[in-house]
Amino acid sequence: MSKKDVNKTDDFHKKVMKGLKLSYERLIQSKIEKNQSVVIMRDGKVITVKASELHKL
Repeated sequence: MSKKDVNKTDDFHKKVMKGLKLSYERLIQSKIEKNQSVVIMRDGKVITVKASELHKL
């Protein structure tokens, strides 16, 4: 792989991660506004948590 290919891959990775973070933030904000819960996996177990309490985890 050339440096140009590595830079393209690195830029793409950064953009994908930025998009995922933005989507996550919007999802959580939407869940908080609607007073809903979020299903997550923690320590290998699937749990349901109120979106407004996610900052406590």
